[in-house]
Amino acid sequence: MVNSLIFIMKAVIFPGQGAQYVGMGASFYDNFDEAKEIFSEIDRVVGFKLSEKCFRGPAQDLKDTGVQQLAILAVSIVAYRIFKDSVGDADIGYVCGLSLGEYSCLYAADVLSLEDLVVLVRRRAAAMQKAAAVNPSTMFAVIGLDRGTLSKEEKGGLFFIANINSPSQIAISLRKQDKDKVRDLLTEAGAKRVIELEVSGGFHSPFMEPALKDLKKVIDNLEFRQAKIPIVSNLKAKGSKDVTEIKENLLQQLVSTVLWKDCVEFMVNNGARTFYEVGPSRVLRGLLRKINSAVEVVNIENKQDLETLISA
Repeated sequence: MVNSLIFIMKAVIFPGQGAQYVGMGASFYDNFDEAKEIFSEIDRVVGFKLSEKCFRGPAQDLKDTGVQQLAILAVSIVAYRIFKDSVGDADIGYVCGLSLGEYSCLYAADVLSLEDLVVLVRRRAAAMQKAAAVNPSTMFAVIGLDRGTLSKEEKGGLFFIANINSPSQIAISLRKQDKDKVRDLLTEAGAKRVIELEVSGGFHSPFMEPALKDLKKVIDNLEFRQAKIPIVSNLKAKGSKDVTEIKENLLQQLVSTVLWKDCVEFMVNNGARTFYEVGPSRVLRGLLRKINSAVEVVNIENKQDLETLISA
C-alpha cells in the first residue's frame, strides 16, 4: 500500500533569476480577479507599478536585480494562487525553488504574509546589489565539466561553485578581474562552453558575505510561521517545516552552493513523480529532464497552461 501511494506524490517548483520576460503574468491578470488583487497589493508595497514592468517592460528594467527578483516573485505568487484555487494543493508533498524561487516557497507554504515576503525579497535584492558593489564579481555557466572536476579546480581559489543545476550544467562565481584566467583554466580542463551570465554579481558565494548582516536583520524582524508544506532548501537538499531551520537556510543560501540537482533527487527519492513548475518561463523543465527524464513536469505559466491541466 505504501509503494502505491508514494508514486502519486507531487511537488511544486519555482524559478529563479533569469526567468523573466516582458508580458509575464499578463494572462492571469487579464482573466482572474485574484491576480489583479495580488498584483495591486504588491504594487502598493513596493511603491511603484511593478505589474506594468511585468506586462509591458521595458526588458532592460527587468534585468535590474531589484526589479527582476520582485517581478519573478510576483508572477510566481500569482500563478501559484490561481493554481491552488483551481486544483487545490492537498496532494503536494514538497515545495522547492531555484535560488530566488526558494522565497516563493514561503508564500506557497504559508510561512510569511504577502507583504512581509515582498519586503524581504526587496531587501534581499538591495543587499545583494550592495555586496556586488563591494566585491565586483560575475558568474559563468560551465557546460561539459562534471561536479568532481570543478570541485578540484575550485580549490585553486579562482572561483566558487555557485549552482549545481544539472549533471551537465554548473554555474560558478568569480572576480571580474579573473574572467580570462578562469575561462582559460576551465577550457584546458575540458569544458565545452563557458558562458558569462547576465547578472550583477557572483551570487551564492563568499562574494555575498556583506549581504548576510543586512538580510539577517530583516529576517529577524519578520513573523515566520511553521511551513504547512515541507520546503526543500537549496542549502541542504532536504525538506523542513521548522522556522529556525528555514531562516538559517535562507541566510546561508546567499553564500553557499545551490544544490538544485540534489534537491530534485531528494524529492524523487521521497516519492515525487509529478512536478508543477509554477511561474514564468520553463527553465526548470529542461533541468529536470537532464536530472531525471522519468519524472513528469507540468508548467503553470499562463491561463492556457491552467486550462490544459484542468481539462486533463
